[in-house]
Amino acid sequence: MLMIRALPFCLLCLVLGVLAPVGSSAASDFPVSRYLTGNWNGLRDDWQQAGVELFFNATAEPMRNISGGERIGGTWPSNLGLELHLDLAKLLGVANTGLLVKVSKRDGNSVSIEDVAPSQGGNLFPVQELYGGQTLKLANVQFNSRLFDDQLDLAYGRLVANDDFLRSPLYCQFLNNAICGSPKAVFFENPFAFSAYPSAQWGLRARLGAEQSRWTLQLGLYDADIDLKGGDPTAPARNRHGTDWSFGDNGVVLAGELQYRHDSATGLDGRYKLGGFWMNGDYQDLSSTDPAATVRGNAMLWLTADQTLWRPTAASESASERGISGFATWILSLEDKVNLMSQQFSLGLVWQGPFASRAQDALGLAVSRGWVSAEQNKARRAQGLATQHTETALELNYRIALGRGLALTPDIQYILDPGATGDIDNAWLVGAKISLDF
Repeated sequence: MLMIRALPFCLLCLVLGVLAPVGSSAASDFPVSRYLTGNWNGLRDDWQQAGVELFFNATAEPMRNISGGERIGGTWPSNLGLELHLDLAKLLGVANTGLLVKVSKRDGNSVSIEDVAPSQGGNLFPVQELYGGQTLKLANVQFNSRLFDDQLDLAYGRLVANDDFLRSPLYCQFLNNAICGSPKAVFFENPFAFSAYPSAQWGLRARLGAEQSRWTLQLGLYDADIDLKGGDPTAPARNRHGTDWSFGDNGVVLAGELQYRHDSATGLDGRYKLGGFWMNGDYQDLSSTDPAATVRGNAMLWLTADQTLWRPTAASESASERGISGFATWILSLEDKVNLMSQQFSLGLVWQGPFASRAQDALGLAVSRGWVSAEQNKARRAQGLATQHTETALELNYRIALGRGLALTPDIQYILDPGATGDIDNAWLVGAKISLDF
């Protein structure tokens, strides 16, 4: 049934890809190889020159639990994303400043909640990162300014913290939310305070150091009350559509990240980061059986590494995007009464262009393991519930660039100990990501 539901979407993408107008053959930042509708016969290029860029993406993640878990079945969440980039220097004469606006429309259900571990409200590492905020939602409305010869980059307005912190271009090769868009451990606090797309919060982020600098430091200050719950973990979430821009009443989030960039003449570049966040609001006390009990403050630390491990040596491929890159991520909780996971560790490999004739394809393999806080188990034991220990997610996929903005990523996942209780059989899941850039 799941594949039957996904079939019309797949067929529509393929038909549109075949029928889309080619547009101008002149050099453009919007070639039909990357965008279904190309450069709109030059109109898109003209808008770019005037300071306006518009992007639209449709993505679906059909996934089916075929073995283990609690039920056999599948779901098909999807996201429609609209992005508007305005160059205010060209439009209004405001030097080195831009405006970014993002809108999301999400639909569908989570196979983790519906089939893998419904008795636990879903397994800890949801297998479809597109699930979350299933509605029409206004996300980023942010200004960016570059000052002092690009040595200082400022973002301010309605920001998504995860856009800047604990981020890697390798993570979203994968579908599992243990990795894409950031490792899951940082998002379990209640009330929700560290934003991820499509949620946003008032904030200011400052990055010191140009893009090519060896060392870069960024700091962020955010309103911690994303859902306007005022520090009450039992209160209903407000601001469902992201259009209530009131300031919250649950303190702030202070985030920081130091990056070291290593560039190699052989192309074996690396990025290494030390970061963390600190919050001063009230958050649910996981060790208590009273869901309204709170703890003051929260903090987490992380270490991340991205390293290119191999590049082709042939002279004709010296500038190629092809290569094998690896990543490692470790997250540590400093307040186990608030954070469901005391720590999380992830490793992954992404092979860009496994075949010389398929330079835009990518093969991905990753594993992530999370350890549940002992404080959480105090409350579970008091309620007669099974204690939770660890959950592990393994994922293998292959991204196929089909051209005209269309990509298909067949995906296999294996979840060890879903829900981390030891009571649910390990689960095998198969599915895909289907993405179309217009």
